[in-house]
Amino acid sequence: MKPRLFPAALSLAAAAALLGATTAFAGATGEEWEYTITVDMNGMKMPMQPMKVCMEPDQGDLPPLEPNCQLKSSGVSGATTSFHVVCGEPEPGEMKGQFTRKGDRLEGSYTFTADGEQATMTTVGRKLGKCDPSKEPGSARRG
Repeated sequence: MKPRLFPAALSLAAAAALLGATTAFAGATGEEWEYTITVDMNGMKMPMQPMKVCMEPDQGDLPPLEPNCQLKSSGVSGATTSFHVVCGEPEPGEMKGQFTRKGDRLEGSYTFTADGEQATMTTVGRKLGKCDPSKEPGSARRG
């Protein structure tokens, strides 16, 4: 596994977690979510620290992405949102996956591919309640 794949995978993992909540709650008032993400690379599972995010009410279907990344496609079927993200330099790669909303929970998995290698992320999110995105540090913002 190339050393630069891990930071890129973690950056995209956070963006993908936010994509799931953004799409599931487009147009809603601010919602605070907590995400737990596990990265699986070469059979080794590495849990990340849980992160909390307050979603902006007007984010629509656009995920907050790194400046070098672009949402190529997304779709919603029932409670499931699928997506495809492509990133350019300095950390090129692509990510494909899906999230399914189950009440106040969000579960999903996605694969990040770069330089012919893969990392798979599994995400579980839970809604904590309402929040004011304009006053929250770490609020989700468009990339």
